[in-house]
Amino acid sequence: MVLIIIIGTFFTSFLFVLSILLMIFNKNKPVNKLKYFDEGYIDYRYEEKKERKSIIKSLSKLVPNLKFDTKIREYVELEIIRADLPLTYNELIVIEFLILFTVGILIFLFTKNIIVALSLSLSTFSFPSIFMLKRKIDRIKKFDSQLSEAIVVISNSLKAGYSFLQAISVVGEQIGDPLGKEFKRLLKEMSLGLSEQEAFYNLQRRVPSQDLNLLVNAILIQKDIGGNLAEILDNITDTIRERQKLKNELKTLTAQGKLTGIIISMLPLFLGAVIYVFNREYIMLLFTTKIGVGMLTLSIFSEIIGVFLIMKIISVDL
Repeated sequence: MVLIIIIGTFFTSFLFVLSILLMIFNKNKPVNKLKYFDEGYIDYRYEEKKERKSIIKSLSKLVPNLKFDTKIREYVELEIIRADLPLTYNELIVIEFLILFTVGILIFLFTKNIIVALSLSLSTFSFPSIFMLKRKIDRIKKFDSQLSEAIVVISNSLKAGYSFLQAISVVGEQIGDPLGKEFKRLLKEMSLGLSEQEAFYNLQRRVPSQDLNLLVNAILIQKDIGGNLAEILDNITDTIRERQKLKNELKTLTAQGKLTGIIISMLPLFLGAVIYVFNREYIMLLFTTKIGVGMLTLSIFSEIIGVFLIMKIISVDL
């Protein structure tokens, strides 16, 4: 019993002394803890660890910066900004090639046919671009749906005595993404010294929306010739709501045409898959003979042209 008490006392004393020594030598001053709340503070240990783990970012450094693709690079980078993706042009190229090689290897291991693997893997090269385009379109639609509410907030803020910059700040805080995020960026650019015209021009480049163009043009014209901005914004709100109502009606009327286009475009792929399952030798003639490859290439181009014409017919510009 005495031995247990002595051992317990020894361990308790040892832990107590050890905790005091750790507090003395690893003492962190309270003022140093404020650095974690600094907006510009970067934990370099975390950044280095994150850098080592980012395989895509490492591979993107191997992509050469060519002079002839400058315009393409600028266009793709603008599309990435419009889609609000945390990527660069080089990282997007790396992702596209990784998908291409991964799909190609998997299909080759499954079919043992290099032509089929190349054909299907090349068709997946544009998947990241399609995803980026879809994300951009969804983001613009959501932006347009929030724009009427944002204009009402600006108008009410101006009527309450706020300045124009204060009204934009209220919109950035009260409206969610993506409109709130874009208006915060707009306010930040104007706060850093950009003129209102330049800041709004950058906003229009990031968000290619016709409703936004209507709002920006009205604001810039009012800045030049004067007038009651709150009253102008109220009129714009009514116009935008009528446009959105008309868009929804057109979307309903063209839904059947879009569904028909999707079914017609997917039908050859579905029939090809069914024939491949039931009669593989028959469908493989398209990939193993020159006539078959030519017919397959012609059918792909015809499919693309057909989808383009259908989308052109059912799309109505307002």
